[in-house]
Amino acid sequence: MFKLLWRFRLGIILCLLFLPAIADIFKPGYFPMHDDLQVFRLYEMHKCTLDGQFPCRWVPDAGFGYGYPLMQFYPPMPYYPMELMVILGAGYFLPVKIMFALAFLLSGLGMYLFAREFFGKWGGVLASALYVYAPYHSVDIYVRGAMNEAWGMVWFPFVLLYIYKIITRRHSRDFIFLSAALALQLTSHNVMTLVFAPTAIIWAIFWMWREKKFSKIKNLLLAGILGVGLSAFFFLPVVLEQKFVHVDSMMVGYFNYLAHFADIKQLFFSRFWGYGGSTWGPEDGMSFSVGHIQWIAAAIASLIALLRIKKEKTISKMILMVVAFGMLYAFLTHSRSNPIWERVSLLQFAQFPWRLVALIVFYFSFAAGYLATISLPKMVKQFLFTVLLLGTILFNFPFFRFERHVRITFQEKMSGLQWENQVTGGIFDYLPRSAPKPPGAPAFRIPIFVEGKGGVTDFRSGTNWMKFDAHVSSASAKVMLPLYTYPGLTTKVDSQIVTTEIDPDLGRVVVSVDKGLHHVESKIGYTFVRLFSDLLTLLSIIVLTKLIIDDRKHPS
Repeated sequence: MFKLLWRFRLGIILCLLFLPAIADIFKPGYFPMHDDLQVFRLYEMHKCTLDGQFPCRWVPDAGFGYGYPLMQFYPPMPYYPMELMVILGAGYFLPVKIMFALAFLLSGLGMYLFAREFFGKWGGVLASALYVYAPYHSVDIYVRGAMNEAWGMVWFPFVLLYIYKIITRRHSRDFIFLSAALALQLTSHNVMTLVFAPTAIIWAIFWMWREKKFSKIKNLLLAGILGVGLSAFFFLPVVLEQKFVHVDSMMVGYFNYLAHFADIKQLFFSRFWGYGGSTWGPEDGMSFSVGHIQWIAAAIASLIALLRIKKEKTISKMILMVVAFGMLYAFLTHSRSNPIWERVSLLQFAQFPWRLVALIVFYFSFAAGYLATISLPKMVKQFLFTVLLLGTILFNFPFFRFERHVRITFQEKMSGLQWENQVTGGIFDYLPRSAPKPPGAPAFRIPIFVEGKGGVTDFRSGTNWMKFDAHVSSASAKVMLPLYTYPGLTTKVDSQIVTTEIDPDLGRVVVSVDKGLHHVESKIGYTFVRLFSDLLTLLSIIVLTKLIIDDRKHPS
């Protein structure tokens, strides 16, 4: 038993180190957070699963009950594992807790594996602890409840690790892991992928240059193509069908980037902690701290790298490069970088410049692992390592808790004012452009006659479809459905596809019917882009499966 424990000692140490970071998540009850839609999104995805809508795109209850394509544009990666837990009987609160906790644990594991490659096991332990216990990591989960951004932070180390491995060694498994990591990154957080990509590309160029292996660009490109293919079901519609929804609302008013720059004090010196929001100016109600130990350790690492650059050219230059990456992202969080934000319009989709603190923390924590390689007397080195490691945890541990825990049942969460807040939360985000404005009242329950006379019977609906019988007593009539008009909509009257009208007020579907009894069906299904994207993902899964089988048969 002792031998087994000793064999896995580092894994056990990492688990013990990370347990305090997740302890508050599993306390009884649920918790308030800025993005209090995690349970709602999971509930909507479960409805999609039961209805056979896979992948889930159109959710039925958002938009005040009219539904809209939330999961076509909102990164779905964390919600599919949660949905599996729901199917297995875990309920809705526990899967959210588990995925929050795993975001901490797997980001720490990824950083450990990444830093270990360059700085050894103890360098990996140090870097992973600094990464997990960065104050902003806690802000993402314990304050903002930003599930997707937290999972975006998980994949950074895996992507850079397998880029490096593809360049420096020949192993088919590295190609598989990089493709998977890229796909997971792309489906976890759109914005974090966008801002991370430039430094990941520079990282690849650096190692191809140092190793004189520019021929590896082919493998990297193929892995990238496979990663995009695996995520195509989500990534391609986001890019090609974004024009069909009101994404412009995500960059105006409160969400305009100009209101959310951080200053130097907030980034590097402040110990302020709060559960409020981001506001104009430095009086924000939440922390944007990089972490004192994180940036000080990175600064010391870069200074040592400068002193050792003649002796250890490659590693020293790597450290200086990643610290420079961190400083670049720090500059972009500051208002002085506004000219860049104005010229690079894609950046404005980030909404909050302080979001880039996640990348500062990532690069600084990695650089700090370099300190474990410094040549010092053994006792001195062990003492300094222990002080740095435990000091980071103890210094930042008070931040790793929710503001409070509340007792609430799932039924309470999904009813009354709580339900209304969820179905109207972010109501303009991804609202179909057919709707000139968001609804001001709940959707009507069954189709209504807007012209002519008649009645509706046998009304049935699912996540993205509706069926009913229209009994028309006038010469003709127009029936309005509680459903937005959106590309991919197909409406049939008595099994014949018909052209529908668009309600000018809110963009709802209006169908014309003649006198008599008619069966009406309306469904938001595939467009060419969605069908092609799903088929591309399916093909990519087949290719990935074949690569895995080949690797197991003939490991290289």
